[in-house]
Amino acid sequence: MFRRNRLKHRIISIGFIILATIFYNEFLVYEVQKFKWAMRECSECVKVLLVADPQILGEKYENYFGSWIARWDSDRYLEKTFSRAVKYSQPHVIAFLGDLMDEGHVANAEDFERYKRRLDSIFSMPDDIMKIYLPGDNDIGGENDLVSPNIHKRFNFAYTQPDTLVYKTVTFFKINRLTRTMPEAPKDAFLNDYAERNTTNVILSHMPLLFMPGSFVQNVIKELSPQVIFTAHEHKAMHVSLDTATDQLSEIWILPPYETPLYQLRMDVGDIHEVQIPTCSYRMGTPHMGYGLAYIDTQEKTVEFTILWLPGRFPQLRAYIFIVILVIVLATCSFVSGCCVKSYATYNRIPSI
Repeated sequence: MFRRNRLKHRIISIGFIILATIFYNEFLVYEVQKFKWAMRECSECVKVLLVADPQILGEKYENYFGSWIARWDSDRYLEKTFSRAVKYSQPHVIAFLGDLMDEGHVANAEDFERYKRRLDSIFSMPDDIMKIYLPGDNDIGGENDLVSPNIHKRFNFAYTQPDTLVYKTVTFFKINRLTRTMPEAPKDAFLNDYAERNTTNVILSHMPLLFMPGSFVQNVIKELSPQVIFTAHEHKAMHVSLDTATDQLSEIWILPPYETPLYQLRMDVGDIHEVQIPTCSYRMGTPHMGYGLAYIDTQEKTVEFTILWLPGRFPQLRAYIFIVILVIVLATCSFVSGCCVKSYATYNRIPSI
């Protein structure tokens, strides 16, 4: 009877540990993380949520045994973190800065449609939010291979929208460094004195611009006269400033992971600011993932931004592996202990001669 009660208590303890681990890994850790995010109240600003390099896993490269579990878990992680970021930030605009798919540039038409349905399911958002979509090299090629015109057209058809979009006092320009294309600038973009404008020019690009200058970047800056640039691709958070008077980089600093202050940038002092947004996927080879959140205030001539850092997923998966090993060890010990007790009881019942 005592051994049976001890086994029962052990099973209850193991069950509690398993349930507590699942509750923490799949719910509580995301809720706790939200308390670390910075935010501000603003009535006149435009709030922009920036999504970089989600790169949902495909089926060509991820074709090993059990790969469907990896795709399922990665999709769930993106869905959980994105839904909380949207609910927390209440953005006016959500900009996807490219590399939406990991295998978009090699996917056939059927696979592409299936990947897009997954993306639409993962990144579900209200209809009243403006959505902006940029292609990355994993969507259309261009990094280790050439950009495919047909694949590029397919992406543009799937995400049909103009390359210049306006929300209140902010004009967004979609730049494609992979194809070296940019939209034509409206008349307001040519005004050199930003202090006299009632609009802010924002460039969105998958590839970094200021950190890798060239003739194309110079033309972009000259033609579109941006105040701030948001980019992706490098999977890290970084800020770069260009002094337009000297045409030299004046500041370069990497945003410390898991520190979530609101960084304020002045847009009326002659500098052009570029903010690189880290990846939001835990499968991109970096332990530091997050979403960007920017508050653009044209009236005050400021941009305040922060990174909504996300909890790591691999520590959670390692916790599951540890729990499985623990259960196996305890079950084995219980089985061996039970066998030993039975053998001892049988031995004691043997009559003496």
